[in-house]
Amino acid sequence: MPAPYRYAFLSISCSLLILWGFRLSDRMGQFFSLRDAVDVCAASACAVASSSVVLFTLTRLEGVPRSTPVIYGLVLSAGLIVIRAATRLHHKDIWRKELETDVADPSVALRRVILIGVDRFASVAIKLTDYQRPRTTQVVAALDARPSFVGRKVGGVSIVGLPQDIGAVLDEYAEHGVEIDEVWLADDKEALPAGSLEDVAAQCDARGRDCLGISEALNLAPRQARPQGPFETPPDRRFDAPDYFGAKRMIDLLVTSLLLVVALPTAMIVACAILIDVGAPIVFWQQRVGRDGERFYVYKFRTFRPPFDRYGRRVPKERRLSRIGRAIRSVRLDEIPQLYNVILGHMSLIGPRPLLPVDQPIDPRRRLSVRPGVTGWAQIKGGTLVSPEEKNALDVWYIRHACMRLDLAIALGTLAVAFTGEKLNRAAVDHATGWYRREFEGARGRVERQESSCLRSPARPKAPTLARGRPI
Repeated sequence: MPAPYRYAFLSISCSLLILWGFRLSDRMGQFFSLRDAVDVCAASACAVASSSVVLFTLTRLEGVPRSTPVIYGLVLSAGLIVIRAATRLHHKDIWRKELETDVADPSVALRRVILIGVDRFASVAIKLTDYQRPRTTQVVAALDARPSFVGRKVGGVSIVGLPQDIGAVLDEYAEHGVEIDEVWLADDKEALPAGSLEDVAAQCDARGRDCLGISEALNLAPRQARPQGPFETPPDRRFDAPDYFGAKRMIDLLVTSLLLVVALPTAMIVACAILIDVGAPIVFWQQRVGRDGERFYVYKFRTFRPPFDRYGRRVPKERRLSRIGRAIRSVRLDEIPQLYNVILGHMSLIGPRPLLPVDQPIDPRRRLSVRPGVTGWAQIKGGTLVSPEEKNALDVWYIRHACMRLDLAIALGTLAVAFTGEKLNRAAVDHATGWYRREFEGARGRVERQESSCLRSPARPKAPTLARGRPI
Protein backbone atom coordinates (compact mmCIF):
# COMPACT_ATOMS: atom_id res chain seq x y z
CA MET A 1 0.00 0.00 0.00
CA PRO A 2 1.47 3.42 -0.93
CA ALA A 3 2.44 5.66 1.96
CA PRO A 4 -0.28 8.33 1.39
CA TYR A 5 -3.03 5.71 1.31
CA ARG A 6 -1.58 4.00 4.39
CA TYR A 7 -1.58 7.31 6.26
CA ALA A 8 -5.15 8.07 5.15
CA PHE A 9 -6.38 4.65 6.29
CA LEU A 10 -4.71 4.84 9.72
CA SER A 11 -5.68 8.47 10.32
CA ILE A 12 -9.33 7.88 9.44
CA SER A 13 -9.45 4.78 11.67
CA CYS A 14 -7.91 6.63 14.61
CA SER A 15 -10.20 9.61 14.04
CA LEU A 16 -13.32 7.47 14.10
CA LEU A 17 -12.14 5.80 17.33
CA ILE A 18 -11.29 9.11 19.03
CA LEU A 19 -14.51 10.81 17.90
CA TRP A 20 -16.45 7.88 19.30
CA GLY A 21 -14.50 8.10 22.56
CA PHE A 22 -15.25 11.83 22.86
CA ARG A 23 -18.90 11.07 22.03
CA LEU A 24 -19.08 13.93 19.54
CA SER A 25 -21.80 12.10 17.65
CA ASP A 26 -24.07 12.42 20.71
CA ARG A 27 -24.08 16.25 20.56
CA MET A 28 -27.06 18.11 19.12
CA GLY A 29 -25.88 20.33 16.28
CA GLN A 30 -28.66 22.86 16.71
CA PHE A 31 -27.23 23.74 20.16
CA PHE A 32 -23.57 23.96 19.07
CA SER A 33 -21.56 26.36 21.30
CA LEU A 34 -17.99 27.48 21.96
CA ARG A 35 -17.49 24.69 24.47
CA ASP A 36 -18.39 22.13 21.80
CA ALA A 37 -15.83 23.76 19.47
CA VAL A 38 -13.14 23.28 22.12
CA ASP A 39 -14.10 19.59 22.42
CA VAL A 40 -13.90 19.22 18.64
CA CYS A 41 -10.40 20.72 18.58
CA ALA A 42 -9.29 18.47 21.46
CA ALA A 43 -10.66 15.38 19.71
CA SER A 44 -8.94 16.35 16.45
CA ALA A 45 -5.63 16.86 18.23
CA CYS A 46 -5.89 13.43 19.88
CA ALA A 47 -6.80 11.83 16.55
CA VAL A 48 -3.82 13.38 14.75
CA ALA A 49 -1.43 12.53 17.60
CA SER A 50 -2.57 8.89 17.85
CA SER A 51 -2.38 8.28 14.08
CA SER A 52 1.05 9.93 13.86
CA VAL A 53 2.42 7.87 16.76
CA VAL A 54 1.12 4.60 15.28
CA LEU A 55 2.45 5.34 11.79
CA PHE A 56 5.79 6.62 13.10
CA THR A 57 6.20 3.43 15.14
CA LEU A 58 5.53 1.26 12.08
CA THR A 59 7.13 3.14 9.19
CA ARG A 60 8.81 6.25 10.67
CA LEU A 61 6.37 8.27 8.49
CA GLU A 62 8.36 7.42 5.35
CA GLY A 63 6.77 8.84 2.23
CA VAL A 64 4.53 11.21 4.21
CA PRO A 65 5.43 14.93 4.40
CA ARG A 66 5.92 16.17 7.96
CA SER A 67 3.33 18.89 7.42
CA THR A 68 0.61 16.37 6.54
CA PRO A 69 -0.51 15.65 10.16
CA VAL A 70 -0.76 19.38 10.90
CA ILE A 71 -2.78 20.02 7.73
CA TYR A 72 -4.97 17.00 8.47
CA GLY A 73 -5.67 18.25 12.01
CA LEU A 74 -6.60 21.73 10.82
CA VAL A 75 -8.85 20.37 8.06
CA LEU A 76 -10.54 17.91 10.45
CA SER A 77 -11.19 20.56 13.11
CA ALA A 78 -12.36 23.18 10.62
CA GLY A 79 -14.63 20.72 8.83
CA LEU A 80 -16.34 19.51 11.99
CA ILE A 81 -16.80 23.06 13.31
CA VAL A 82 -18.15 24.34 9.97
CA ILE A 83 -20.65 21.48 9.74
CA ARG A 84 -21.92 22.10 13.25
CA ALA A 85 -22.02 25.88 12.78
CA ALA A 86 -24.01 25.45 9.56
CA THR A 87 -26.43 23.14 11.36
CA ARG A 88 -26.92 25.71 14.11
CA LEU A 89 -27.54 28.51 11.58
CA HIS A 90 -30.07 26.33 9.80
CA HIS A 91 -31.99 25.69 13.01
CA LYS A 92 -31.67 29.37 14.00
CA ASP A 93 -33.47 30.37 10.78
CA ILE A 94 -36.20 27.87 11.57
CA TRP A 95 -36.59 29.29 15.08
CA ARG A 96 -36.73 32.85 13.73
CA LYS A 97 -39.55 31.92 11.34
CA GLU A 98 -41.41 30.25 14.21
CA LEU A 99 -41.05 33.41 16.30
CA GLU A 100 -42.38 35.59 13.48
CA THR A 101 -45.47 33.44 13.07
CA ASP A 102 -45.94 32.67 16.77
CA VAL A 103 -48.84 34.23 18.66
CA ALA A 104 -49.56 34.10 22.36
CA ASP A 105 -52.10 31.67 23.72
CA PRO A 106 -55.43 33.57 23.58
CA SER A 107 -56.47 31.99 26.89
CA VAL A 108 -53.46 33.53 28.67
CA ALA A 109 -53.11 37.31 29.16
CA LEU A 110 -49.78 38.47 27.77
CA ARG A 111 -47.65 40.05 30.48
CA ARG A 112 -45.77 43.13 29.21
CA VAL A 113 -42.53 44.17 30.87
CA ILE A 114 -40.11 47.10 30.73
CA LEU A 115 -36.49 46.24 31.50
CA ILE A 116 -34.23 48.70 33.36
CA GLY A 117 -30.49 48.10 33.13
CA VAL A 118 -28.83 46.30 30.23
CA ASP A 119 -26.34 43.49 30.88
CA ARG A 120 -25.68 39.99 29.56
CA PHE A 121 -28.22 38.40 31.87
CA ALA A 122 -30.88 40.87 30.75
CA SER A 123 -30.16 39.96 27.12
CA VAL A 124 -30.56 36.26 27.92
CA ALA A 125 -33.81 36.97 29.79
CA ILE A 126 -35.22 38.69 26.69
CA LYS A 127 -34.37 35.68 24.52
CA LEU A 128 -35.80 33.35 27.15
CA THR A 129 -39.18 35.07 27.03
CA ASP A 130 -39.09 35.02 23.22
CA TYR A 131 -38.49 31.27 23.07
CA GLN A 132 -41.24 30.40 25.59
CA ARG A 133 -44.06 28.18 24.26
CA PRO A 134 -46.78 29.29 24.69
CA ARG A 135 -45.51 32.80 25.10
CA THR A 136 -46.76 34.57 28.22
CA THR A 137 -44.29 37.46 28.67
CA GLN A 138 -43.07 40.18 26.31
CA VAL A 139 -40.30 42.69 27.01
CA VAL A 140 -41.53 45.77 25.12
CA ALA A 141 -38.74 48.26 25.91
CA ALA A 142 -35.54 48.76 27.89
CA LEU A 143 -33.99 51.66 29.79
CA ASP A 144 -30.33 52.12 30.68
CA ALA A 145 -28.32 54.66 32.69
CA ARG A 146 -25.67 55.03 29.95
CA PRO A 147 -26.79 57.71 27.47
CA SER A 148 -24.68 56.16 24.69
CA PHE A 149 -26.91 53.06 24.82
CA VAL A 150 -30.13 54.98 24.14
CA GLY A 151 -31.42 54.25 20.63
CA ARG A 152 -29.67 50.90 20.36
CA LYS A 153 -31.20 47.43 20.72
CA VAL A 154 -30.56 44.46 22.97
CA GLY A 155 -32.08 41.13 21.97
CA GLY A 156 -34.31 42.94 19.47
CA VAL A 157 -35.70 45.30 22.16
CA SER A 158 -35.10 49.04 21.80
CA ILE A 159 -33.45 51.07 24.57
CA VAL A 160 -35.78 54.05 24.67
CA GLY A 161 -34.47 56.19 27.53
CA LEU A 162 -32.82 56.56 30.93
CA PRO A 163 -34.04 54.93 34.19
CA GLN A 164 -35.35 58.25 35.53
CA ASP A 165 -37.67 58.41 32.49
CA ILE A 166 -39.63 55.32 33.59
CA GLY A 167 -42.68 57.36 34.60
CA ALA A 168 -42.89 59.15 31.24
CA VAL A 169 -42.40 55.85 29.37
CA LEU A 170 -45.19 54.16 31.34
CA ASP A 171 -47.51 57.08 30.67
CA GLU A 172 -46.64 57.06 26.96
CA TYR A 173 -47.46 53.36 26.58
CA ALA A 174 -50.68 53.78 28.60
CA GLU A 175 -51.74 56.63 26.31
CA HIS A 176 -51.47 54.29 23.33
CA GLY A 177 -53.41 51.52 25.06
CA VAL A 178 -50.41 49.35 25.99
CA GLU A 179 -50.56 48.44 29.67
CA ILE A 180 -47.22 47.62 31.29
CA ASP A 181 -47.64 45.01 34.02
CA GLU A 182 -44.17 44.86 35.58
CA VAL A 183 -40.80 46.62 35.59
CA TRP A 184 -37.75 44.37 35.82
CA LEU A 185 -34.46 45.61 37.29
CA ALA A 186 -31.09 44.24 36.20
CA ASP A 187 -29.09 42.34 38.81
CA ASP A 188 -25.83 44.01 37.76
CA LYS A 189 -25.38 47.07 40.00
CA GLU A 190 -23.06 48.72 37.47
CA ALA A 191 -25.82 48.71 34.85
CA LEU A 192 -28.24 50.31 37.33
CA PRO A 193 -26.74 52.92 39.71
CA ALA A 194 -28.00 52.73 43.27
CA GLY A 195 -28.93 56.41 43.29
CA SER A 196 -31.68 55.93 40.71
CA LEU A 197 -33.30 52.90 42.38
CA GLU A 198 -35.39 54.94 44.81
CA ASP A 199 -36.59 57.26 42.05
CA VAL A 200 -37.54 54.31 39.83
CA ALA A 201 -39.37 52.56 42.67
CA ALA A 202 -41.28 55.76 43.58
CA GLN A 203 -42.43 56.34 39.99
CA CYS A 204 -43.53 52.71 39.64
CA ASP A 205 -45.44 52.81 42.96
CA ALA A 206 -47.20 56.00 41.95
CA ARG A 207 -48.56 54.23 38.86
CA GLY A 208 -49.32 50.93 40.58
CA ARG A 209 -46.66 48.90 38.78
CA ASP A 210 -44.66 46.10 40.36
CA CYS A 211 -40.91 46.68 40.39
CA LEU A 212 -38.74 43.59 40.93
CA GLY A 213 -35.40 42.12 39.93
CA ILE A 214 -34.97 39.85 36.92
CA SER A 215 -33.83 36.95 39.11
CA GLU A 216 -36.89 37.34 41.31
CA ALA A 217 -39.21 37.55 38.29
CA LEU A 218 -37.74 34.37 36.81
CA ASN A 219 -37.69 32.65 40.23
CA LEU A 220 -33.88 32.56 40.21
CA ALA A 221 -33.31 34.63 43.34
CA PRO A 222 -30.71 33.32 45.84
CA ARG A 223 -32.02 30.78 48.30
CA GLN A 224 -31.95 31.36 52.02
CA ALA A 225 -29.07 29.78 53.87
CA ARG A 226 -29.70 26.16 54.79
CA PRO A 227 -30.28 25.40 58.43
CA GLN A 228 -27.26 24.08 60.23
CA GLY A 229 -26.96 20.33 59.65
CA PRO A 230 -25.63 17.76 62.11
CA PHE A 231 -22.18 17.87 60.45
CA GLU A 232 -21.95 21.67 60.58
CA THR A 233 -20.96 22.02 64.20
CA PRO A 234 -20.35 25.46 65.70
CA PRO A 235 -16.73 26.36 66.51
CA ASP A 236 -17.24 26.13 70.27
CA ARG A 237 -18.23 22.45 70.01
CA ARG A 238 -15.36 21.20 67.84
CA PHE A 239 -13.42 18.11 68.83
CA ASP A 240 -9.81 19.04 69.60
CA ALA A 241 -7.40 16.98 67.46
CA PRO A 242 -3.81 16.19 68.53
CA ASP A 243 -1.04 18.68 67.72
CA TYR A 244 0.44 16.21 65.23
CA PHE A 245 -2.13 17.28 62.62
CA GLY A 246 -0.77 20.83 62.66
CA ALA A 247 2.62 19.71 61.29
CA LYS A 248 1.10 17.09 59.03
CA ARG A 249 0.16 19.61 56.31
CA MET A 250 3.79 20.20 55.31
CA ILE A 251 4.39 16.46 55.13
CA ASP A 252 1.35 16.06 52.88
CA LEU A 253 2.61 18.72 50.47
CA LEU A 254 6.09 17.22 50.17
CA VAL A 255 4.95 13.62 49.74
CA THR A 256 2.13 14.54 47.38
CA SER A 257 4.49 16.49 45.12
CA LEU A 258 6.70 13.41 44.80
CA LEU A 259 3.69 11.14 44.23
CA LEU A 260 2.38 13.39 41.45
CA VAL A 261 5.67 13.03 39.55
CA VAL A 262 5.82 9.27 40.08
CA ALA A 263 2.12 8.64 39.35
CA LEU A 264 1.89 10.85 36.23
CA PRO A 265 2.76 8.07 33.70
CA THR A 266 0.34 5.69 35.43
CA ALA A 267 -2.36 8.35 35.47
CA MET A 268 -1.97 8.92 31.72
CA ILE A 269 -2.27 5.19 31.01
CA VAL A 270 -5.37 4.94 33.23
CA ALA A 271 -6.88 8.02 31.56
CA CYS A 272 -6.39 6.52 28.08
CA ALA A 273 -7.89 3.19 29.19
CA ILE A 274 -10.93 4.98 30.66
CA LEU A 275 -11.34 7.11 27.53
CA ILE A 276 -11.47 3.99 25.35
CA ASP A 277 -13.56 1.89 27.74
CA VAL A 278 -15.97 4.39 29.31
CA GLY A 279 -15.55 7.53 27.21
CA ALA A 280 -15.33 11.19 28.13
CA PRO A 281 -15.24 12.71 30.65
CA ILE A 282 -12.52 10.67 32.33
CA VAL A 283 -12.82 12.40 35.74
CA PHE A 284 -15.94 12.83 37.85
CA TRP A 285 -16.56 14.55 41.18
CA GLN A 286 -18.73 14.12 44.23
CA GLN A 287 -19.51 16.64 46.96
CA ARG A 288 -18.24 15.46 50.33
CA VAL A 289 -17.96 16.93 53.82
CA GLY A 290 -14.49 17.83 55.09
CA ARG A 291 -12.90 19.42 58.12
CA ASP A 292 -15.28 21.49 60.27
CA GLY A 293 -18.20 20.62 57.98
CA GLU A 294 -16.72 22.33 54.92
CA ARG A 295 -18.14 20.97 51.67
CA PHE A 296 -15.73 20.30 48.83
CA TYR A 297 -15.52 18.32 45.60
CA VAL A 298 -13.53 15.09 45.66
CA TYR A 299 -12.23 13.91 42.28
CA LYS A 300 -11.86 10.37 40.95
CA PHE A 301 -11.24 8.63 37.66
CA ARG A 302 -14.55 7.65 36.12
CA THR A 303 -14.97 3.86 36.02
CA PHE A 304 -18.75 3.52 35.56
CA ARG A 305 -20.47 3.85 32.21
CA PRO A 306 -23.45 6.25 31.93
CA PRO A 307 -26.72 5.00 33.49
CA PHE A 308 -28.45 5.29 30.07
CA ASP A 309 -27.26 4.13 26.67
CA ARG A 310 -27.33 6.16 23.46
CA TYR A 311 -30.97 5.14 22.89
CA GLY A 312 -32.10 6.31 26.34
CA ARG A 313 -32.49 2.80 27.76
CA ARG A 314 -31.44 2.25 31.36
CA VAL A 315 -28.25 0.23 31.81
CA PRO A 316 -28.25 -2.29 34.71
CA LYS A 317 -25.82 -1.35 37.45
CA GLU A 318 -23.87 -4.61 37.14
CA ARG A 319 -23.13 -3.82 33.47
CA ARG A 320 -22.01 -0.24 34.09
CA LEU A 321 -18.74 -1.33 35.71
CA SER A 322 -16.55 -2.98 33.05
CA ARG A 323 -13.61 -5.31 33.61
CA ILE A 324 -11.15 -2.48 33.08
CA GLY A 325 -13.03 -0.29 35.55
CA ARG A 326 -13.18 -3.12 38.09
CA ALA A 327 -9.42 -3.67 37.77
CA ILE A 328 -8.71 0.06 38.20
CA ARG A 329 -10.89 0.23 41.30
CA SER A 330 -9.40 -2.92 42.81
CA VAL A 331 -5.87 -1.46 42.87
CA ARG A 332 -7.16 2.00 43.91
CA LEU A 333 -5.85 3.75 40.77
CA ASP A 334 -9.14 5.65 40.48
CA GLU A 335 -8.05 7.63 43.57
CA ILE A 336 -5.07 9.29 41.84
CA PRO A 337 -6.94 12.58 41.10
CA GLN A 338 -7.45 13.02 44.84
CA LEU A 339 -3.80 14.08 45.04
CA TYR A 340 -5.11 17.33 43.57
CA ASN A 341 -7.47 17.62 46.56
CA VAL A 342 -4.47 17.19 48.86
CA ILE A 343 -2.61 20.02 47.12
CA LEU A 344 -5.64 22.29 47.47
CA GLY A 345 -5.81 21.57 51.20
CA HIS A 346 -9.20 19.87 51.18
CA MET A 347 -7.75 16.46 52.05
CA SER A 348 -4.76 14.78 53.61
CA LEU A 349 -2.96 11.67 52.41
CA ILE A 350 -4.00 9.77 55.55
CA GLY A 351 -7.10 10.40 57.59
CA PRO A 352 -10.79 9.48 57.80
CA ARG A 353 -12.32 8.93 54.38
CA PRO A 354 -14.66 11.79 53.33
CA LEU A 355 -18.29 10.73 53.47
CA LEU A 356 -21.42 11.94 51.77
CA PRO A 357 -23.66 14.15 53.94
CA VAL A 358 -26.24 11.35 54.23
CA ASP A 359 -23.59 8.88 55.46
CA GLN A 360 -22.33 10.99 58.35
CA PRO A 361 -22.69 9.51 61.87
CA ILE A 362 -25.07 11.02 64.40
CA ASP A 363 -22.29 13.02 66.04
CA PRO A 364 -19.68 13.67 63.33
CA ARG A 365 -17.70 16.47 64.94
CA ARG A 366 -14.91 14.11 66.04
CA ARG A 367 -14.17 12.74 62.57
CA LEU A 368 -14.65 16.23 61.06
CA SER A 369 -12.04 17.79 63.33
CA VAL A 370 -9.26 16.92 60.83
CA ARG A 371 -8.87 16.83 57.07
CA PRO A 372 -10.25 13.67 55.43
CA GLY A 373 -7.72 11.35 53.88
CA VAL A 374 -7.10 9.51 50.62
CA THR A 375 -6.63 6.40 52.76
CA GLY A 376 -7.04 5.71 56.45
CA TRP A 377 -7.11 3.27 59.35
CA ALA A 378 -10.63 2.09 58.55
CA GLN A 379 -9.66 1.35 54.92
CA ILE A 380 -6.88 -1.08 55.81
CA LYS A 381 -8.78 -2.76 58.65
CA GLY A 382 -11.94 -3.61 56.73
CA GLY A 383 -12.91 -0.93 54.23
CA THR A 384 -16.34 -1.75 52.87
CA LEU A 385 -16.55 -4.87 55.08
CA VAL A 386 -17.23 -2.90 58.28
CA SER A 387 -20.44 -1.16 59.35
CA PRO A 388 -20.74 2.65 59.49
CA GLU A 389 -20.54 2.58 63.31
CA GLU A 390 -17.39 0.47 63.24
CA LYS A 391 -15.84 2.69 60.58
CA ASN A 392 -16.55 5.78 62.69
CA ALA A 393 -14.95 4.14 65.73
CA LEU A 394 -11.84 3.22 63.70
CA ASP A 395 -11.53 6.76 62.33
CA VAL A 396 -11.92 8.42 65.72
CA TRP A 397 -9.40 5.98 67.23
CA TYR A 398 -6.91 7.00 64.54
CA ILE A 399 -7.49 10.72 65.19
CA ARG A 400 -6.78 10.29 68.89
CA HIS A 401 -3.66 8.11 68.36
CA ALA A 402 -2.26 9.65 65.13
CA CYS A 403 1.52 9.79 64.82
CA MET A 404 4.22 9.34 62.17
CA ARG A 405 4.63 5.65 62.96
CA LEU A 406 0.91 4.98 62.59
CA ASP A 407 0.79 6.86 59.26
CA LEU A 408 3.66 4.76 57.90
CA ALA A 409 1.81 1.60 58.94
CA ILE A 410 -1.33 2.82 57.15
CA ALA A 411 0.66 3.63 53.99
CA LEU A 412 2.18 0.12 53.92
CA GLY A 413 -1.22 -1.39 54.69
CA THR A 414 -2.76 0.50 51.79
CA LEU A 415 -0.22 -1.03 49.39
CA ALA A 416 -1.05 -4.48 50.78
CA VAL A 417 -4.79 -3.90 50.27
CA ALA A 418 -4.18 -2.70 46.70
CA PHE A 419 -2.41 -5.98 45.80
CA THR A 420 -4.30 -8.49 47.95
CA GLY A 421 -7.76 -6.94 48.35
CA GLU A 422 -9.77 -5.93 51.40
CA LYS A 423 -9.60 -8.13 54.51
CA LEU A 424 -11.49 -7.70 57.75
CA ASN A 425 -9.27 -7.36 60.83
CA ARG A 426 -11.80 -8.23 63.51
CA ALA A 427 -9.34 -7.72 66.38
CA ALA A 428 -8.61 -4.11 65.33
CA VAL A 429 -12.31 -3.40 64.78
CA ASP A 430 -13.31 -4.78 68.19
CA HIS A 431 -10.50 -2.89 69.90
CA ALA A 432 -11.50 0.45 68.30
CA THR A 433 -15.20 -0.14 68.96
CA GLY A 434 -14.60 -0.97 72.63
CA TRP A 435 -12.31 2.02 73.06
CA TYR A 436 -14.89 4.32 71.47
CA ARG A 437 -17.65 3.10 73.80
CA ARG A 438 -15.49 3.51 76.89
CA GLU A 439 -14.18 6.91 75.81
CA PHE A 440 -17.37 8.58 74.63
CA GLU A 441 -20.53 6.56 75.05
CA GLY A 442 -19.63 5.59 78.62
CA ALA A 443 -19.01 9.21 79.63
CA ARG A 444 -22.25 10.27 78.01
CA GLY A 445 -24.11 7.53 79.84
CA ARG A 446 -22.73 8.66 83.18
CA VAL A 447 -23.82 12.23 82.50
CA GLU A 448 -27.30 11.08 81.50
CA ARG A 449 -27.62 8.94 84.66
CA GLN A 450 -26.56 11.85 86.85
CA GLU A 451 -29.10 14.12 85.19
CA SER A 452 -31.89 11.55 85.52
CA SER A 453 -31.08 10.91 89.19
CA CYS A 454 -31.28 14.64 89.87
CA LEU A 455 -34.70 14.73 88.26
CA ARG A 456 -35.97 11.72 90.20
CA SER A 457 -34.65 12.88 93.61
CA PRO A 458 -35.19 16.60 94.06
CA ALA A 459 -33.63 18.21 97.09
CA ARG A 460 -35.95 18.07 100.16
CA PRO A 461 -36.77 21.57 101.44
CA LYS A 462 -35.75 22.36 104.98
CA ALA A 463 -38.48 22.66 107.60
CA PRO A 464 -39.05 26.15 109.00
CA THR A 465 -37.62 26.61 112.46
CA LEU A 466 -38.23 28.87 115.45
CA ALA A 467 -35.71 31.36 116.66
CA ARG A 468 -34.07 28.77 118.98
CA GLY A 469 -33.57 26.33 116.09
CA ARG A 470 -36.29 23.79 116.94
CA PRO A 471 -38.54 22.61 114.08
CA ILE A 472 -42.10 23.90 114.07
